[in-house]
Amino acid sequence: MEFTLKEKLIIATKYHKYKLPTESRSRFNGETLVILPDGDIAFEMAQLFHEKSTKKITFLLKDSICSFYSDDIIKKSLKYTYNDMSTLGLPTEIFIEKILSYNFENIIDLNASFSRFGAFLTFYCNPKVRMGFNYDNSKKYYNVILDSNYQQDLEGTFKMIKQFIEIWKIL
Repeated sequence: MEFTLKEKLIIATKYHKYKLPTESRSRFNGETLVILPDGDIAFEMAQLFHEKSTKKITFLLKDSICSFYSDDIIKKSLKYTYNDMSTLGLPTEIFIEKILSYNFENIIDLNASFSRFGAFLTFYCNPKVRMGFNYDNSKKYYNVILDSNYQQDLEGTFKMIKQFIEIWKIL
């Protein structure tokens, strides 16, 4: 999805402070934020992460679909509403600051197709591992890019994500 020139100017002026190096920011907490998409595949993926993960995981999900998730996943979730989105579909500055306050070391965007909200939140929070799926311009937002055919093999995708996070911890 391409931005118009007007949208690019708004983004450049409003969000420029998040692109600057954040040397003064406190160290990462070692936790992972998983941004769940709106699709039904997210329910299965969230359950897989919840059951198999040995590290602390926090899910980010839209409040309008919370009722579809188990209580265990909702307890481990941060919720966002349409009020946390700008008119361009980007996260608001207040919401970015809220997520930055958690100091997540890893952010995984599970949207298989481009999501302005997920991609820009991952980019502006600048965690150690910014992971997302392959689509046009995904290299701008993520430093680890996964193959987008994850819907066929959820278990394999989970193992691949876990391995990437472990590799980045060593580096």
